[in-house]
Amino acid sequence: MGQTLPVSDWVKRLEDNSKSQVIRHYSVYYDITKIDSASRIRAAISIEKACSKGNKRLRLLGRSVKAKLFFYYLKEGDSLYASQMKACLNEAVEMEDPYLQAEFGRWYAEMLNSMNQTELAVQYATTSLQLHHYLGLENFAAVSIFYMWLGEALLVAGYPGDAIDYLRTGLRLADTLVKPFRFMYTYNNLGLAYRKLEKHDSALFYFEKLRKYCMEIKKPAWQEIAYKNRLPSFVALGMLDSAKIVDARLFEIAKHSKEPDDSLIAYEMMGKIAMKEKDFQKAIPALLKSAALNKGRNKELLNRVYESLAACYETIGQPAKAYSYSKWERIYNDSVSRTRELSNNRYIFIKAAYEKEQLALKSMTEEKREAINKRNTGIALLVFMAALAAGWLNRRRKKAEKHQQLAAKELERFKEEVIKKNSRIEELQTSIEQQQHQQQDAQTIEELSHQMILTETDWQHFKSLFEKTHPAFFKMLRDKAPGITEAEQRMAALIKIRLNTKQIAAMQGIGVDSVHKTRQRLRQRFGTTSTNELETIIAAI
Repeated sequence: MGQTLPVSDWVKRLEDNSKSQVIRHYSVYYDITKIDSASRIRAAISIEKACSKGNKRLRLLGRSVKAKLFFYYLKEGDSLYASQMKACLNEAVEMEDPYLQAEFGRWYAEMLNSMNQTELAVQYATTSLQLHHYLGLENFAAVSIFYMWLGEALLVAGYPGDAIDYLRTGLRLADTLVKPFRFMYTYNNLGLAYRKLEKHDSALFYFEKLRKYCMEIKKPAWQEIAYKNRLPSFVALGMLDSAKIVDARLFEIAKHSKEPDDSLIAYEMMGKIAMKEKDFQKAIPALLKSAALNKGRNKELLNRVYESLAACYETIGQPAKAYSYSKWERIYNDSVSRTRELSNNRYIFIKAAYEKEQLALKSMTEEKREAINKRNTGIALLVFMAALAAGWLNRRRKKAEKHQQLAAKELERFKEEVIKKNSRIEELQTSIEQQQHQQQDAQTIEELSHQMILTETDWQHFKSLFEKTHPAFFKMLRDKAPGITEAEQRMAALIKIRLNTKQIAAMQGIGVDSVHKTRQRLRQRFGTTSTNELETIIAAI
């Protein structure tokens, strides 16, 4: 692009308000990353200045682009620009703009991750991803990369199971635009996550996949990493011949390696291989050598060595020495437990603070919406608010799906009962009509009076079941038909579950003519004159 900056073209792309707007916004940022550093700063300032002449939304976008560019290219990791991005995110929430919430939420999460605020980054990232799914993954750029780094963040935060879900999803969504290093990191992180869960077969699968991939793209350094990382899994699975070959190679690597842990691990693995072979006279010197070289630098590795030494001495009948190393192991484990407890408390505190902040922001937004509604009747309802970050937990998602299935079954049973009730009412009405010139049957009239058609309690029960089965229906209905009345929403819900005209009339306690009139208003709202087409539209919501 040279020194002439196509600012007007960038601003035009930022003005895009279509479903693919985030991809257009991303293309602006991508263009700017391809120019020199000085021009990037000039581009950020020029974009903000040009956008300042537009509406509130465009001004917000101009500020967000500047905040991101300055964060990464002016003074990398500066919390000032992260705070500016958070301010942009909060304004997007106030504006009730889900696309900007998803976009800015991702950018802010990435900034937090760069500043090593991993737990908080995870909260914002999972919320942003929920919006990605709600609005359609196809409308966002580099989604696979988002999944990959979030998986890595979860692994660092101590959630290997959840990390695996996100890492594998990132691989599944990856396209040809994803750079090779992303695949290398992801394969390695998957291997480490499975190894942490002691699923060593799966760990070996991904380490081997990483090794072969690095051979293809000629990345010898990463090929060595994959080669080394297989060693603990070989030992754990008792694949000692393979373990010996890799351990011997690790000793060779350690001679020229700048990584000090290579020697420590090589001796540790030599000791553990000897333990598997019951050769404790060879195992103990190797483990002691690893401990001596460690000098307290890698406490986790040193603890593993102490544990192994305690087991060796216990086996060969030297309980005093076994007790000594067991004591050091217990001291370390107590320290780890305290650290883990502090980490968990920190995570809970961060999660609670995040949820409190989101609730406060939501409350403020609702107050603002109420004030606007008082001045302007008919303002569109608040768009989807980001769900709490706990939604990223896989087990909760499965539990929610189970509840939804149960609610769907109960809704279907409720519908069948209403249809049966209406049929009985028709029978009773016919019976009364046939007896209109005779003495009224008191028992029949009494039975009819007990067949009240969908009381308010019935409707609330129905609505509760319906919303569990079709959680976004009323929200999407209002989005597609702004200003839709409560009666029309009820009619749409009953059409959604495929009740016929008589059943709808009886269910609501209104005449068939009223049903036709309400259905006609619905057709007008959706711009159709066909009842079949209306039913198709509502079925798709």
